[in-house]
Amino acid sequence: MRPEEIFERIGPLPYMRVEQARVFYDFITSNNLQNCLELGCFHGVSTAYLAGAIQDLGAGHLTTIDLTTAVDRKPNVEWILGETGLRQFVQVFLEPRSFNWRLMKFLEEGRYESFDFCYIDGGHTWYDTGLAFCLIQRLLKPGGWVVFDDLAFTFRESSNRDKSWVRRMPEEEQTTPQIKRVFDLLVETDPHFGSFRHMGQFGFARKEDSAWSKEQRGKKNVEAVIARALERAGYDPEFRVMLLRFPTRALSLISGMPESEFIHLCFLETDHIAPIPNDISEYGSTIVYVAPPTWERTISEQSLEAMLRR
Repeated sequence: MRPEEIFERIGPLPYMRVEQARVFYDFITSNNLQNCLELGCFHGVSTAYLAGAIQDLGAGHLTTIDLTTAVDRKPNVEWILGETGLRQFVQVFLEPRSFNWRLMKFLEEGRYESFDFCYIDGGHTWYDTGLAFCLIQRLLKPGGWVVFDDLAFTFRESSNRDKSWVRRMPEEEQTTPQIKRVFDLLVETDPHFGSFRHMGQFGFARKEDSAWSKEQRGKKNVEAVIARALERAGYDPEFRVMLLRFPTRALSLISGMPESEFIHLCFLETDHIAPIPNDISEYGSTIVYVAPPTWERTISEQSLEAMLRR
């Protein structure tokens, strides 16, 4: 559904204007952006414009996330989608405090690198939007786009400027364009993003390569298992002996991963109580150092041997 038809059905509601909607219609349809994400929908006007482009694309879906208070807006996103007949293209999530909580759940569900496009128009703080970008990095496909709205927004010049929660902000936070700080300091310096564009109040960036594929995350999974094993070795004498003598068995036990994932590892005790980096042995194995235990060792080596043989 083209922006002009949506405008005829819902009228001039804030905050996306029809001329801006034409840009996003062309952007989505020209780049074949099928799986889209919106952070902050307010009344749902931008939601309808994005969903209309997806409808005309012939394939795709929009996920939008806002606060639970969005249902009290008049009109709200459900009314907008009902008036435009676009409800089937949109999944709506409403969170008590922040869209970032739902993004965390997406990562827990394993939805890494699954979205083609993310439109960010909520939060408007360094804290909310900065964290959102860090999460979106993981959720965007290679070749996917992120767009930031309100680059020049400041709380001092906003309609919320006289509200108590704004007045409690430090002066610098009220007057600083925080979205632009995110774009300048986090987005444009990120080695995985490029094709930066500034179009009025919007900042565009494209993810150039994969950084969070299943294979890449698998390598980090091994590191996470090692961290859990070292922690347990500090308080569990039986596990400590197993880790030192039969590391592949110990690591497979706590992770459920096959022993073959850990054959390149060996563990040695050290007197250092703080973490030290791994070494490479003369045979090419990775040496991981195990800090002293947290318990006071009062049992004999024979007793530890007996534990292992059980």
